[in-house]
Amino acid sequence: MNVSHPDLANLKEKVKKIAIDSGAALVGIGNQERLKDAPPSANMSYSLPSAQTCIIWVYPNSIDALERFFSKKDRMGVKQLKHYAYSTAWKTAEKIANFIEKTSEYKAIPVIPNYKYRKVGERRFDQIQDNKGHPDFSLRYGAVAAGLGHLGWSGNVVTEEFGGSCYLGGVLTTSPLEPDPMAEKNYCIRCKVCVKACTAGFFHESEEENEFSVVIGGYKQVYAKREITARCGFTCMGIIGESEDGTWSTWAANHVCSKKDTEEEWRDPIYRRKLWENLLLAESTPLKLRQNAIKIIKSYAEAALAENAGLHSFTDMNPRCGNCSYICVADHKKKLELLEMLKASGKVFIDNEGKEFVEKINLNGEKVVYYPPTQEEYFENT
Repeated sequence: MNVSHPDLANLKEKVKKIAIDSGAALVGIGNQERLKDAPPSANMSYSLPSAQTCIIWVYPNSIDALERFFSKKDRMGVKQLKHYAYSTAWKTAEKIANFIEKTSEYKAIPVIPNYKYRKVGERRFDQIQDNKGHPDFSLRYGAVAAGLGHLGWSGNVVTEEFGGSCYLGGVLTTSPLEPDPMAEKNYCIRCKVCVKACTAGFFHESEEENEFSVVIGGYKQVYAKREITARCGFTCMGIIGESEDGTWSTWAANHVCSKKDTEEEWRDPIYRRKLWENLLLAESTPLKLRQNAIKIIKSYAEAALAENAGLHSFTDMNPRCGNCSYICVADHKKKLELLEMLKASGKVFIDNEGKEFVEKINLNGEKVVYYPPTQEEYFENT
């Protein structure tokens, strides 16, 4: 059975509607031809042989939730959005893939929104050692091919409407849907606010000799050279995180700034092992901090074992950093406001009962201590 072009146009319209009806704010269509010169994770055939098309959509963050997150009023609003975006992206991807296969002759496969990487040999997390790991399919590259934006300095997709503060979902299909026009303008203005909000030292601020580029649809995508993934991993999980000047932290109670460390140190497995030992086992680290770090690690086990962020439970969805993408909102003025909120937000601590609290210095130079709402308290008041 051969599907005519009008049928393909109708199929394209219907799959886009499914994404929009799921709550997506943007949706675009890209193809493998545009990704032919991109890195291995842009090859759709790895996940679906003969795949020709990627369908990519966007769930944006809420400015209100971001303001509360960066000012350390609460992280539950961002947590709620993150869980919604990942779980909905996965359910929607399954729905679209099933729709394509039931209503046409074409094959389709949902793309896992995060935590799924290609194995190198038998080592699932080889990317932590040498940055050679790739997702089965890169939603970021797919989003660029689908005309939703370009890669910003942080490496995240930057859209006109929402900047880089958003989540992606996707489907691959053998259906030769007509691709949408590529975005002409790159809305990343290289303000480097993403670098300033990062305590990990994962990517560089200086552009000289610190750029990495890929070609998608004939457009050269340039973003910051990245360091070993473990630098980001420790901080993004919330195991460590503190500013270089020591005045503020991420939502991490272990106040360690890896931005001060050299790349050679982080590439040394002995260094990383000693860091783990200090955080989890050393008696010099308070027991409450060791217990908190173990709790955080366990909270990621569900999604890590499932290799699918879309299946991560709400309770175990614990955003403690993600600053580089969260802070990259479309409005540059708001972006700077969020950075100032972060700088004035103080530090997160853990009490003897394992509860988070914040210490900060207010505008009058006075020390302020308060407890952000727990998950239960947040939902009681919303």
